[in-house]
Amino acid sequence: MQHDQAQHRPTDLDEIPKIVESLHAHFNTNKTKPIEWRREQLNKLYSFIIDQESLLAEALYKDLRKDASSIMADIMIVSREAAHTIEHLEEWTAPQASHKTLFTMFDNNQTLTEPLGVVCIIGAWNYPIQLVLGPMVAALAAGNCILLKPSEISTHCEALLAEWVPRIFDTDAVKIVTGGISCSTVLLQQKFDHIFYTGNGNVGRIIMQAAAKNLTPITLELGGKCPTYVDDAVNVDVVAKRLVWAKLLNAGQTCLAPDYVLVHKAVMPQLLAAVKKAISELYGLDTKNTAHYGRIINKNHTQRLAAVLERQLALSHSNVITGGEYDIDSHYVAPLVVAQVRETDPLMEDEIFGPLLPILEVENEDEAIRIINKRDHPLCLYINSDDKAVVRKIVGSTRSGTVSINDYLVNMIVSDLPFGGVGASGMGKYHGKSGILTFSNQRAMVWRKSDMLSEKIHELVYPPFGLKPLPFALVNYFTGYRKPSDFKLAFNRYVPVRFILGVVVVGLVFEIGRRVGRGGPFFA
Repeated sequence: MQHDQAQHRPTDLDEIPKIVESLHAHFNTNKTKPIEWRREQLNKLYSFIIDQESLLAEALYKDLRKDASSIMADIMIVSREAAHTIEHLEEWTAPQASHKTLFTMFDNNQTLTEPLGVVCIIGAWNYPIQLVLGPMVAALAAGNCILLKPSEISTHCEALLAEWVPRIFDTDAVKIVTGGISCSTVLLQQKFDHIFYTGNGNVGRIIMQAAAKNLTPITLELGGKCPTYVDDAVNVDVVAKRLVWAKLLNAGQTCLAPDYVLVHKAVMPQLLAAVKKAISELYGLDTKNTAHYGRIINKNHTQRLAAVLERQLALSHSNVITGGEYDIDSHYVAPLVVAQVRETDPLMEDEIFGPLLPILEVENEDEAIRIINKRDHPLCLYINSDDKAVVRKIVGSTRSGTVSINDYLVNMIVSDLPFGGVGASGMGKYHGKSGILTFSNQRAMVWRKSDMLSEKIHELVYPPFGLKPLPFALVNYFTGYRKPSDFKLAFNRYVPVRFILGVVVVGLVFEIGRRVGRGGPFFA
């Protein structure tokens, strides 16, 4: 089946308010709240990914000429996430009982994980399947109604999703709209209960302003310049191969891609040689004609990369290790590795989002920390070192949404780890249980009995209090809200000791019971 841009018609702008209104009306029927409904929708999503893998791969290839590895990163992450969520759905959405004190010992106090309502998911063009259906896994699991807006730049994937979403899911609860800037503008004028956006910071600010008018909570998955530090205590060949794979996956159009590399001066020559060798081994000498190397999404982005490339190479200190070729018409940009880059160079200005890799030499991890901390907090910080002290020092001295040691991109596929940025790289998390919490309201419920015993306890707070109120310290003591002693804090840290003491106490109780039952002394 072919999915060409001409076959697809954008959503009528006048229909968007009606679509959103219908989703709100359907949510109020409570039909999306039962676990059975959520599981059914997740199973349909999983089956779609597995059964239509060839269609998805075809659309991804047409939009970005993705190779097998990039396709797997785009669609298989969604199926893994769906399967993992189905397995833990009841556990992650079950009411959580609260700690009880003397004052609440007869109460049933819980935290309910409830759907927010109608959520809008706006995807990005670089991973046009994953960045729409991935957040959708969490939104469905939380029991929401959903409006999807895929990127219009990935035209074939947009057309495919527009065709298949109504065929797969409950059409009263899940809808999709398509179109360009005008569609997004009308969409953001509507009232949602949550907006989830993946893309760049400029659009993220527009979405944040629009959401503020209705006090709508948002999740922004942005990006930025993800730094990599290569220490001198490391296997340079392994680092180089993993670095090249992560940088050139999807032709560098990955929000988690290592954007620039800070290399300890002691291993700079070895790393440069190893990176050049790794590119040749993984992609061959002719990356333009290999099936394993992708393309830039369109002409505009290719021209953007070519412009920054030319500006960088015009600087006399730029040391080109490999690359520099590009073809605007075919959207091709060769892998470029440039050494001796300086902090103020063109390649260090903005997120590159392409196969251009600037490498800077540093004295040690302290200089790397200084450079990293001068910039916005990245989505991910990559550290390559076998020295645990160096790793702990860098992690403790920097901030980032995620951190990965001695590998790249893996934090995207570990379903139980929260994924998201901090500061300019985004706000909010998803994946696994974190995703369900993002699309849920943590609703506190206090359920108190009205019998006489409960009322006697409640009388502690009724006036009159006599000559003077009960001392707060005494009230805190009996209600359980008191500062723990230093001994208790230390005791809580040593779980094995607590376990052993517990076993000893239980053993003593059984021994006492046995001897009492026998009629003899306790310790005969």
